[in-house]
Order: sequence, then C-alpha cells, then structure tokens
Amino acid sequence: MTPPEEGPAVATPATTELTEARRLRHQLADQLLAAGHLRTTAVENVFRTVPRHAFAPEVPTEKAYANDIIPTRHASDGRTISSVSAPWLQADMLEAARIQPGHHVLEIGSGGYNAALLAELVGPSGGVTTLDIDPAVTDRATRFLAETGYDHVRVVTADAEHLPAEVVPAEGFDAVVVTVDTWDLPWIDALADGGRLVAPLRLHQYVQAIGFTKRGGALHSEEPLIVCGFVAMQGAGAWNANRRTVPGRGVHLAWEDGTPLPVDQLSPAFDREPTVTRTHVMVGVQESLAPLYLYLAGALPGFCRLSVDTDSDHGILNPPLRHWPGAAIVRGACLAHLANERITDGDDGNGVYELVVHGYGPTSHLAADEMAKQVQQWQRNHRAAPCPRITVQPVAVPDSASDGQAPHVFRKKHTRISIDWPVIPGTAALLTDDEGRYLLHLRSANKPIWRPGQWALLGGNTEKGETCDEAIVRELAEEIGLAIPGLTALVTLDTLDACGSFKDRVRVYHGRLNVPAHEIQLCEGIQLRWTRIEETTQMTMDPGTAAVLRAHHDTPRPARSGADTLPAVQVREPSDDRSRSIVGAHLVLVRDGAVLLGKRHSGSAFAPSTWHLPAGHREDMESAASCVIREAEEETGLTIAEGDLSLAHVVDLLDPDSPIPRIQLFFTASRWEGEPVVREPDRCTQWRWWPLTALPEPIVEYTRAALASMSRGTPYTAIGWS
Repeated sequence: MTPPEEGPAVATPATTELTEARRLRHQLADQLLAAGHLRTTAVENVFRTVPRHAFAPEVPTEKAYANDIIPTRHASDGRTISSVSAPWLQADMLEAARIQPGHHVLEIGSGGYNAALLAELVGPSGGVTTLDIDPAVTDRATRFLAETGYDHVRVVTADAEHLPAEVVPAEGFDAVVVTVDTWDLPWIDALADGGRLVAPLRLHQYVQAIGFTKRGGALHSEEPLIVCGFVAMQGAGAWNANRRTVPGRGVHLAWEDGTPLPVDQLSPAFDREPTVTRTHVMVGVQESLAPLYLYLAGALPGFCRLSVDTDSDHGILNPPLRHWPGAAIVRGACLAHLANERITDGDDGNGVYELVVHGYGPTSHLAADEMAKQVQQWQRNHRAAPCPRITVQPVAVPDSASDGQAPHVFRKKHTRISIDWPVIPGTAALLTDDEGRYLLHLRSANKPIWRPGQWALLGGNTEKGETCDEAIVRELAEEIGLAIPGLTALVTLDTLDACGSFKDRVRVYHGRLNVPAHEIQLCEGIQLRWTRIEETTQMTMDPGTAAVLRAHHDTPRPARSGADTLPAVQVREPSDDRSRSIVGAHLVLVRDGAVLLGKRHSGSAFAPSTWHLPAGHREDMESAASCVIREAEEETGLTIAEGDLSLAHVVDLLDPDSPIPRIQLFFTASRWEGEPVVREPDRCTQWRWWPLTALPEPIVEYTRAALASMSRGTPYTAIGWS
C-alpha cells in the first residue's frame, strides 16, 4: 500500500515567530562580526545560538535583536537599574574575558542573557555563577534561564561587595565578568592566578570597560579601553559622586575620586567673561576625548567634573553636554574648565575644534595655564600612544616610595589603581653632509607651534597608528619634500622642564644629505641652513637640538638601529625668568606658647605627610600680605585684617631640586577671627596647636629653621646658598 503523499508544511504563528527570531539573531551576529566586535568563532557561535528575545519578552522580537540596551527594571525616580546590555558591548567584553570550555566564571550583575552566553562558552564541563543584589532581577534571571534550557547556571542573590564564601571555587574563578558600573574592584582574591577580570571601571566618572589578567596578586590591563555605560552598582559598593553645587549658579562639581573642595567662594567668579587659554591642540568632532580626560584626571591635583543646570544662570561659556560632564580644576576662588572652539569644517564637514581652557575668577589664568600645559603634554607624548597600562593592587600592598605624590594613581576603598601612560616619542632628523655640517631649519615665530622662532632639527610628532620610523619619513616629505635613504635611529632626547619633571621625548634619526640648502624645497618653516657646530653658539636654538648637536660632535658614533639600545641625551629647560624668585607667604599664629601647624596630605605634591604653617605662593598682582590673608581663609577659615599682620622673618631659600630661588616671608598676626578648620582636605588633613618647644616630626625644614630664628629674634635666614 502506497502511503499518501504529504502536503506542504503548514506554517503556524509559533514556527513563523521562531524562524523570524532565528533570522534576526543571525542578522545581529553578522552586524557584530562586520563591525569587529566578534573576533573569535566561539563568541560568534554563542551569539548565533542564545535566543536574546527570550530574555526580553517585554519588547517586540525585532527590538530584542537591535544593537542596543533593553531596560528591564526601573527605580522609583525613573532610573534604569537593570537591563539587557547592548550586544556590541557584550561581545567586546566576552572576547576580552577569553573564556574557554571548562572554565568557572562569575558574572556580577545579572539578567539572564549574558549568563546564557557564558554558559555556552564554558560548555558542560564548566560552570557559571551569576550574582545580583536585587531579588527581582535574580528571580527573573532564574525563570528565563530555566525556560531556555540553561537551568544549570547558578543564580545567587547577594551583595557583590562581599561575595559569599560558598560561591567562590577553591582555586578561584577563571574569569569574572562585571556588568554593572563599578567604582572599585574588590574581587582580586576571588580570581585564580592567570584569570581574567573584565569590568566597566569608574575613574572620576569616566566609565571604561577594561580587561585585566591577574598576575602576582595584582590585575594588569592588556586591551584597549572601551568607553561605555552600565547601570550603577548597588549595595555596599555603590559609588558616591561627591558632588558640590556652587550657590545660586546651577554649577555642579564632582570629586568622585578625590576629596571635595569648598565651592561657595566660586559664585562671583562666573559674573565676568572667562579668560581663554589656547592649547593649539586640534580634534575632530568624531574623536573620543576619553583618553585625554582620563589623563587630566590623574595629572591635575583636585581634578573634578563639571556639569550645569541648563535653565540656570550658570555663567559657563560653552557648557559641557548633559551626558558628559566637563573637566575642571578648582584653585581657591578660581576655576578652569576644558572647552573647545570650532576652527574649520574639516574634510568630512563635521568640524575641527581647538581645545581651549576657560578660566573663571580673579587669577584664573594661572589655573587655565596649568590645565592647558597638561593638555599639550598629552598631545606631545601620549595622544598617538596605545592605550595606557592599568595596574590594580589591593590596598593592603604598601605604596611604593614614589606613590605618595605620584600622578595617575587612584586610591579606592579596596584597591590602588595606577595608570602608566606610554610615551610615543616625536621624531627629528640629524642630517649631515660630507663637510660635517648639520641641516637646521628656522621655525616660524608667528604660529602656535613647538619652538617658535628657533633653529631646530627637522621632524615632528608621531601620529596615531604610526611608528617612529614611519613618522620621520612622513615629516621629511612634508617639510622638505625628500625621501632620505638609510635613515637610522641615533639617540633618544628627553626634555625636562625647569623643575626637572619629564616634558617630552624625541627619537633622533641620522641621515646623510649632500644638497645645497637653496636647492631644497622648504615646505614648512622660514629658512634652511647648513651649519657648522661652532656657528650654533650665535643662533637662537632649541635647547634639545643644541644638546644633540653637541653630543654628536663630541662623541661621534655610527648610527644605530634598534630602539632598545639607543643612548639617551637629556636636556633641562631653563626657567622662563631666572631673574625672578618665587615668593611664598607664611602665617605664624601663636597662642599660649603654641604655634598652629597643619599636616600635609599624604598625596600632596609638596611635603606629603609633613607638618607646615598655613602658606602659599603669591599670585600675579597680589601683595604678600594679601596672599597670607587669602591663604589663611582658604586653608583654615580664619579671618585676618591686614593691619593686624607684621612681617617677622625672611628665609632666602635655594632648593637643590629647583633652579628658581624662593623668598619665604613669615608673618605674625596680633589677632584673628574664628577657629582653624580643614578647608582644603586634599592638601591638609588636620590643624593642631603645637608647643614651640616641642615641634612635631616630620616638619618642613625651612619652617623649622624660621621658627628657631624667630625665637632668637633673627630677621633673616639663608638656606642652600653655600
């Protein structure tokens, strides 16, 4: 008997829906693959396997497979407190986690979908634990994981700040994937040695997903940072924005990774137009400034984030975007804020902008200059570099000798996070001819460029994605239109500022060229000249160029290859004006035989953890008496009238670590109003009255000397001059 022929399959609504979900799932995976978010077959396969729509039944299937977040739970104020993360970010983080079959993985911040992806990656021989503080979230995750066949995933309701002991395997997790916005990383001990931790880490409100490997009890980053956003951590690990509002202005300043400073005194600063300090650093509208902001957060003491109420009389020119607070620093009654100005439309029509610093307050140009110099430092040395290397150590590990005042160190509750910014050297060409002369070019004096109006070597900055070898070839082609054969790396030139701090690095290449200067087409600059070494003393020359020429002339050596073996030439820039001294003003308050001293903060750039008088540097157009009155109010909250001050002592100080002499003036006050309080906690942690006969240790040495001389009635002390 012949069986009846089967008719065509009948499509039911359920099968149609499944077919459509499968199509959308593969379409999403194709998009992620094309965009570079999926880089391994294993991670690609899990995105093609796990049904994302099953973990977000509140939205249409098509929206479930959009490359965007899906909010799933909201707080009473409307904030999203749980979501299915954006697929592109999930893919990047899973790739960074390097999960293998058989691994045991912890997910912090649950929802179900990401845990299912992890379960597919570890396979039947591995294990996944997903943890969340919110029972509603874990109940939802448990239900959806069971419905989709992933009921072997362990779902835990707990505060991630303190992992339950029974959750952590004896050997530790092979990977920890954090899917909530976290301010700290208290899970180092829960990770196996060699294990991976991937987390969206907050550093001064900048959130970036970072992949770490655990080695030697610390976490070490290895991948590029990913700017991102997640729902906030809840529970004991919730972060505090430390936000302060300037009275009557709608201007908000946040010190999320620092000690908040007083802001009440800033209100009058916004009554006038700001000063504008140009950095001459250009950026495209599509370029992320996240690396620069992170650099500034570590480089500038007292760094904070600025936001404004758009409907308020805030007085901020060029206010930051609402979702991206600006970079700012507070210096007494002044504030400096990083902004931008549109310069041209650019090749893509989207615009080219110059970074500028707006200063608010009576002497705000000083704070603006401070910030602008750091922007320029980033431009010269770090903009073209790979991502910074981040190391996370438990707080139980003692600080290194230099950590007390080191920049780019963030101290958290459980960890100390240090950021090492790789330096990408600029490039320069030391070109010589058969007569032993050097080819120099005179740089324009009327442009905002490096070394304006000085004779220097040809060369320039290394651009992003470019090697130094490629950069010098490009620079020579741009500046003189020539390709110099046989260029070889000769020397590394490090320039220090007047105080001995690193400023920039240049890799100098050597090449030979026998062409008269007038036959070389100069495309940039004013003039080319073949110069003998004895002629250079009569020329206005870049100090680094002069140092390289002297080194090459005095100790001729063959050009070398291999950057690791390059010798170094170091040059220290002179101070801007050696004829001037820095003037410091100090307040000596004595009550019942005791003097008021403050203990400097352990992270202070000057005299960390050391006792000192209320003091500060005189600012432009400020008398020494006005300076000491201002510093007393800013540091201690005390009010002193100028008529109650008397100059009691002068210290003439030549510090061996600084080329600039310092005149330290010590004033006494016959009376004052108020009691001393800590007003600048990032600089001073306490004020205390100490008997003049029993001063504390350690104390600033010149302060000790001044107090001793004052007790003897001596008006002048010289230190360091002999």
